[in-house]
Amino acid sequence: MDETYLLQILSIFFFSVWKTYIGPLIAVGANFSYWEMLLFNMGPALCSAAASLFITDLWMAKRQTKPKGFNKNLRKVLKLWKRYGKHTTLLLAPILLGIPSYALIARRLKESRTNIMLELTVVTFIWCSLIYWASIEGLLLAEAWV
Repeated sequence: MDETYLLQILSIFFFSVWKTYIGPLIAVGANFSYWEMLLFNMGPALCSAAASLFITDLWMAKRQTKPKGFNKNLRKVLKLWKRYGKHTTLLLAPILLGIPSYALIARRLKESRTNIMLELTVVTFIWCSLIYWASIEGLLLAEAWV
């Protein structure tokens, strides 16, 4: 394996742990195939979501005291969750909110782990595909323009 290829993979991995819009752009610039782009973008994104779910469950299990209900920060999140909805929050998670943040919030609001992971997989796949396609089209447009 070439060192350049490994550095490209690691940079995509690093950027895709939290949000997934930079990874497909790097993949287009590095001439990765569609399947390579999906593997190197969705892998770290879903791993970070799974780690976030594991840490959230571990943290909730280790709590000594019973939760007193909602604190003020969770009230703010719940207000946004109810105003904009779960689906809007889910749709914007890979590009604005952050994948681990969404997993933490959804788990804290009693969503099931399976449902969170399935939804994040679908939405991350859609965003990665759209950004990859748009960046290829933009690159072709830029080459034709020059």
